[in-house]
Amino acid sequence: MPESGCGAVSDRIAGAPHKRDDIGLELFVSTYWEHFAVPSRSSDDPILESIRLYRETLKQTEKLYVEGGELLRGSYGWLVSSDAENAIGIADQMFDLHQGLVMKVYAHSLPASRQRTLEQRQLGRTLLQHLWGEPVIGNQLKDAVDWLIREAEKFRWLDLLKPFAELPPLRDSWGQVNGVVIQMANLVCKADGEFGPLDQQHLKTLQNELDRIGGNAPERFPSDVAPQREALQWIRDEAARLRSGAATVERSPSHLPVDVETETPKPSSSLGPKRNLPANSQSPPTPSKSNEPEAPEDTRTPEQKLADAMAKLNRLVGLDNIKDQVNTLANFLKLENRRKEEGLPSTTPSLHMAFVGNPGTGKTTVARIVAEIFSALGVLPNGQLVETDRSGLVAEYAGQTGPKTNAKIDEALGGVLFVDEAYTLIDSSGQDQYGREAVQTLLKRMEDQREQLVVILAGYPQEMEGMIRSNPGLSSRVGTTMHFEDYSPVELAKIFELIAGAAKYTLPTESRRRLLYGFDYLYQGRDRHFGNGRCARNSFERSVRRLANRIAERTDIDRQLLTTLEGEDIEVAGILLSHLAALAGQEREVLVTCAQCQATQAISDQKLGCESICTVCKKPFTPKWGAFVPVGPPQSTAEEDG
Repeated sequence: MPESGCGAVSDRIAGAPHKRDDIGLELFVSTYWEHFAVPSRSSDDPILESIRLYRETLKQTEKLYVEGGELLRGSYGWLVSSDAENAIGIADQMFDLHQGLVMKVYAHSLPASRQRTLEQRQLGRTLLQHLWGEPVIGNQLKDAVDWLIREAEKFRWLDLLKPFAELPPLRDSWGQVNGVVIQMANLVCKADGEFGPLDQQHLKTLQNELDRIGGNAPERFPSDVAPQREALQWIRDEAARLRSGAATVERSPSHLPVDVETETPKPSSSLGPKRNLPANSQSPPTPSKSNEPEAPEDTRTPEQKLADAMAKLNRLVGLDNIKDQVNTLANFLKLENRRKEEGLPSTTPSLHMAFVGNPGTGKTTVARIVAEIFSALGVLPNGQLVETDRSGLVAEYAGQTGPKTNAKIDEALGGVLFVDEAYTLIDSSGQDQYGREAVQTLLKRMEDQREQLVVILAGYPQEMEGMIRSNPGLSSRVGTTMHFEDYSPVELAKIFELIAGAAKYTLPTESRRRLLYGFDYLYQGRDRHFGNGRCARNSFERSVRRLANRIAERTDIDRQLLTTLEGEDIEVAGILLSHLAALAGQEREVLVTCAQCQATQAISDQKLGCESICTVCKKPFTPKWGAFVPVGPPQSTAEEDG
């Protein structure tokens, strides 16, 4: 092992020959990265820049999977209630899946193993350090990378991406997963500055595979929980195999597509933290002693859990009226808890609610946060959210609806049952006996188990208001109604930026203009089926695809190219590209607010994202978004008025 420290590196540089040899440079880069890596500068060696970008993307991928596991635990913990440790460990299992994914992307993006370049070996070293938590250099590096590639070839894309492709709570993150996969592949393919036909084919094949897996959106509220249960079991099995190296059991569920690479699943590898690979060894690293991660214990106090949930709520774009209502409700419940502690009389209000608003306005997201708040306040013991609609409550044959509705309610006990499009349970003609039976069953459980269950009924405003008014049982039990307004163009743009920022993308001025013009056009012509937040997410996914196509044949890959969504990349779902370009061809004024003095002023949309000087306080600020100044009829002159 080489010496470490400034002196060792200086001695190495001073004694190095003028002509760089691969082994010397590899050792230098490894040592330099460990001790002296600093934020990116344009003068840095391209190898170091690629390493930085690759390491950041690996961390983004890990974050997506771990946070996805936390979301699954909150959404589907009831599916594994018989095995609480598995429910808690979903985040760790997702962590293991992310390890398999980053290995697969690296191996797929390389040319033949004997043709790996110095730069690609260095990215392999960065990947191994990400996987094992310790550096690998010298002969160990070559052997470890060879092992990594051999093992990664045994993985299937579907196995590694299945949670985001097939589980509804994670589907909204598919665009971000797609983005980090393409980023990693570009970095590995183009690390040496070369990009040949084989590299181009690798990227094209990868994008086609992502499109195939993500092409069919999962049913949002499946009436049968078997696919969800199977998907969670799949996650556990894959995580266990990735850690233990156990042979894969032959499986081919009928609802899964056949992988284009192989018709049968292949065995996985041994993964886990800090494996030891002897020099010149051709064997895989020694598996860790523990095949399963220890379930992390949530050590937060109720106060911390409440603060975290409220912080999630406050980070949501818009929804000011909803935030006020939830905050008021939380304060009321805290007051009642304090009164109980002091032995004072307290009230037990009905916490069942109605969320009314068009699709994509954040109803499900807020419901999940409300469940966390109620759990933190001790109102509900668990705080999970179970989502369903009519198909999850109403059966096809007489005598089956009651048991089916009760079964769904049992899943939600201890948490929140979220019923979307709840108005479909009541037929205005009065002829829907099955829907009526589901409502009566629901009403009884809402009353009998009000300390273990909160029901949130959601749907379009007009239909929901009619449903509640027409049913005295519902109107007496639904204590709170929250109205979710459509997102404004500026709020949609902020949602897009929030998603992009989470994936480390930046938006220059022209990109901001195109998004604002596109969302404003859709907003002005919207109807009740307007996509709202889903429109922003779909637009992000399409824009990342356009970026991937634009840089596909570029070899000068750097941070700016990988993380900047240029104006030409922006695609707003529901608008032709030519129409969007025509809309952005004009120039309008937007109303912005100074970050220093909060003064509102009009500026050209060409200044969005650029530093401006406030007309009031004369201080600089950078307006990111602004609402278009209304264009009205020309004002009459004083002479015409006379």
